[in-house]
Order: sequence, then structure tokens, then C-alpha cells
Amino acid sequence: MACWGIIETESVFYEIFKNTRIPIRSIVPFVPREEGMPLCYMVLTKDLPNDAIEKLSRKIYEVWKPECKNLQQARDYLLANGLPLKTSHFSGVGSDDYFQMTGVALNAALRFAQVEAIANDEI
Repeated sequence: MACWGIIETESVFYEIFKNTRIPIRSIVPFVPREEGMPLCYMVLTKDLPNDAIEKLSRKIYEVWKPECKNLQQARDYLLANGLPLKTSHFSGVGSDDYFQMTGVALNAALRFAQVEAIANDEI
């Protein structure tokens, strides 16, 4: 698993995932639809164990009624698209992907340099 997240104990999804690492697309969060939406991580639902897919399908089906007509439709959507979950549902993320880690480290270093430059009136 290249990237993973750990669900926050207070999250409504904790009972499904507990303290296990769940597969996510990237450790860099994204805005799912439009500006102003909360940052999310994309859960790679197709890489989850079957019991977690079933529990997640039930939870999503309950949330998406009446647009979602049945449990199978919720399952099919999750397997085809994954599930964007707000970053607030996660207590942490990690990766063993060298390129993701170096990209995050580089972005953090650049941000730190920018903050330092502003603080020293260099910008």
C-alpha cells in the first residue's frame, strides 16, 4: 500500500475501519468539487477488504437515500469511484512512496522558506 490513512477515533467511520491503515490515493488532500469545499483524501475503496466495503456501502446508502436507490448502487459507486472523505475524519496519513514523500517535503520546505522571508521582510 503506497499511501494510507488512519481514521480519527471520533469519526463516524471509525467503527468500520478502527485503527487499520486504509488505502488512499495520495497523502496530499484535494478539494473534491468546487472552491470552498473541505479538503479530502480519496479512499481507494476497491482495495478495502470485502467486509469493510459492505459496511461502508450500508453507511453511504443511508446517507445518500433517496438518490441512491439500493445498497448495490452504493457499492457499485464506491468500487468504481472511491470515496472522498474530509481530512477531519483522519488522525494521520502516511506513505512509503518515495516520490510522494519527497514532494511533500519539498512543498513544506518551500512554504517554510516563504514564511521566513515574510517574517524577515524579504518579500
